[in-house]
Amino acid sequence: MKIEQLEYITEVAKSGSLSLAARKLYITQSAISQSITSLEAELGVKIFRRSRIGTTPTDTGKKIIKKALETLEKLDELKMETDLNLNLVDGNLRIGTIPSPLMYLPKTIAAFKKDYPNIRIEISEESSQDIVDHIKRDELDIGLIGLSMEGKELKDENIAFKILLRGKMIVAASIDSPLAFADAVTPEEVRKYPIVIYNDDRMWEFVNYLSAQFGQLDVLFSTNNLDAIRNAVMENLAITIAPDYTVLSDPNLLTGKGVPVEVAGFEQDYQGMALVWSKTKYNTTIIRNFTSRLLSDMSRLKNQL
Repeated sequence: MKIEQLEYITEVAKSGSLSLAARKLYITQSAISQSITSLEAELGVKIFRRSRIGTTPTDTGKKIIKKALETLEKLDELKMETDLNLNLVDGNLRIGTIPSPLMYLPKTIAAFKKDYPNIRIEISEESSQDIVDHIKRDELDIGLIGLSMEGKELKDENIAFKILLRGKMIVAASIDSPLAFADAVTPEEVRKYPIVIYNDDRMWEFVNYLSAQFGQLDVLFSTNNLDAIRNAVMENLAITIAPDYTVLSDPNLLTGKGVPVEVAGFEQDYQGMALVWSKTKYNTTIIRNFTSRLLSDMSRLKNQL
């Protein structure tokens, strides 16, 4: 027995019609009919008499529908009680993140704080491996990380994860760069340009991989300051390499000051961003609720990319 089946039989009883109930509930008539038939089979009784003039409850059905209404009312009371007590929950939520998700987090946090106004949220920007290590030491609650090329963090028995986005590494260059007119660039051509990168172990892993395969890359500098990277690229002092889901949402590229360029000529494993948390702490109300909201928001974002 499912809650929606109770909703179906009460709505059919009110409207006296499967088709009217289906329209009101925004489902197909066949779906509501099959669901009620399944409930009748489970209970071993007929809840409705169906005829050309409408659908009416049987004597036994009237009793079941009355109980269904009472059950649904109790569920509504339970939801109201939960809503009233949400603002009584307090505590800390410690989030570690690489730079990419920072543009997506505020909307989720704002909605979360409306329901949990007493929660104190702390966000720290860290490298992917540091985030994993800090979660294992209970210094962070959840983290947003870049996946390593081998996916080693996904094999950790203490860490739970959910892959949020998949993508590939691409180049970002100034509109004044010769690369602005290229559809794609090979790793050999990338070596001709100074590169600035975000100082993260996953980024260094990729740069070292390219260097080992195609020759040493000219890294001008690495930094955790995104503005420094943007400025170097926009002033045509260097190019940068980053996951496409980061590059394509950068404000400079969105306003036409920079261009994304595909890296071609080699088979690259797809990069990814994942949400990670400790398996032993997920059942806390705060972590479970925030994680669920963030996954939902990121799922909508994924559909837009």
